[in-house]
Amino acid sequence: MDYSDKPFKPYERLKKADKAPAYHSDFIEHFQGNFPLFVNRYEEGFELREHSHAYIEIVYVLSGEGFHYIGTSVEKTSKGSLYILPVGTSHLFRPSSPANPHKLLVYNLCIRPEFIDELASWIGYYGDAEAASIFKGRSDTHLSLIDQKMELAHLFELLHREYTAKLSGFEAGLFSGVLQLSVQIHRLLTKAQHTEASFHSNSSGRTELLRILKEIDTRFTEPLTVERLAAEAGMSKRNFIRLFRTITGMSFSEYLQHRRVELACQLLRNSDHTIISISRIIGYRDAAHFREVFRRVMGSNPRDYRIIKEE
Repeated sequence: MDYSDKPFKPYERLKKADKAPAYHSDFIEHFQGNFPLFVNRYEEGFELREHSHAYIEIVYVLSGEGFHYIGTSVEKTSKGSLYILPVGTSHLFRPSSPANPHKLLVYNLCIRPEFIDELASWIGYYGDAEAASIFKGRSDTHLSLIDQKMELAHLFELLHREYTAKLSGFEAGLFSGVLQLSVQIHRLLTKAQHTEASFHSNSSGRTELLRILKEIDTRFTEPLTVERLAAEAGMSKRNFIRLFRTITGMSFSEYLQHRRVELACQLLRNSDHTIISISRIIGYRDAAHFREVFRRVMGSNPRDYRIIKEE
């Protein structure tokens, strides 16, 4: 089973890490007056830094592929991936490569938190208000699913069209679209939970591998090897590699590189360490190799990245 077959992740608490605080995006940056919704379509690149929001954000990947950093975790993302990020959850998208012709294009639907109760009352008046519970995750958690058939794409397109055109009655059109989207997401999640329950029951080494994965997130600067981690998980190297890709959507070496590069970015932005020193801190003895990995992941070398961020 590959990443596209793993349908959803429930709200899960993200581990706190020792790092610089994420940039906090406030209402004034996007919302117009007191209107509770904001919608845009955005091409993800390498210019944004990790950020959190004062509002709830729903992100839907329309095309392309890349990586999504959420709190202290990183996972592969591609078209059909949907994320619901509560107030205060920090995250960051990166394209898979600066040379990749398939752009990482996303829809963002932002919702003022005070609007959620009103939305729930609308849904619950004639139906099941449970559909609105998908927006009520706690800070530092997130919810995600894979819309394998791209069933949600047309709903996001309609929302975006209403918001950008702003024709007469667009407000009602947006509210109607959000209601429909909420119900459809809830249906997909309900369906995915049954699939996920089956997936859990058929994966004897999954629990142990998840424990190892959490341990990797605290030890990724160490000289870790697949052989060593597979032994710690009590499974063969082959099974470890297969399950690791199933859970994370990427190989062990890809995961390790992205965790190290993200730490390097934080150090380049927020410390005076030399590039050679940063290379050693994050687990690379060879600074030239570190530069090569950094360029492949970020699209620029560490020196240029630091200069751009200081401007």
